[in-house]
Amino acid sequence: MKTVRIADLRPGDHIFSDRKSRLYFHHGIYVGDQMVIHLMGPSKTYNLRPCERCGFKPQAGIFITCLDCFLNGHSLYRYEYDVSYLKLVFKRSGSCSIWDCRPANQVVETAYRLLEDKSFGSYNFFLNNCEDFAVYCKTGKAMSNQTAGLFGFNLVGAVGYHATKEIYEAVTN
Repeated sequence: MKTVRIADLRPGDHIFSDRKSRLYFHHGIYVGDQMVIHLMGPSKTYNLRPCERCGFKPQAGIFITCLDCFLNGHSLYRYEYDVSYLKLVFKRSGSCSIWDCRPANQVVETAYRLLEDKSFGSYNFFLNNCEDFAVYCKTGKAMSNQTAGLFGFNLVGAVGYHATKEIYEAVTN
């Protein structure tokens, strides 16, 4: 995976950053002016004091933060959309999707709406995580390839994961 320069980011980009020696990635939507909207779980720990630039203090939920808080000292990558099935199978889980994405302005509007309404649901590492949030903003469908990839299945696992997520949502809503 190639890192992305901050100057190359555009509002509506789905970005991600490595965590825990690249065991998993943290995902969000870049909305411009070096700000990111992203979903965080309760176990995310960054600096304990509020950020001087954006005022963010770590807690669970959907937040808008500066890029520095989002990256937390790690590398920056851009998620790819509309890739071939073959590329999906051979790329790192959690870095691309076979789906087309919405126009950038619609992606940013969706992220802001979910931020305002706090309407994406509670964080769950397997069924409702930061990648689900970012992919939803981009495509209208929540999906996390990296959770499927953690168990060794990429394409086949992702399909099974998506079906499991739909069942979970039907039962819990």
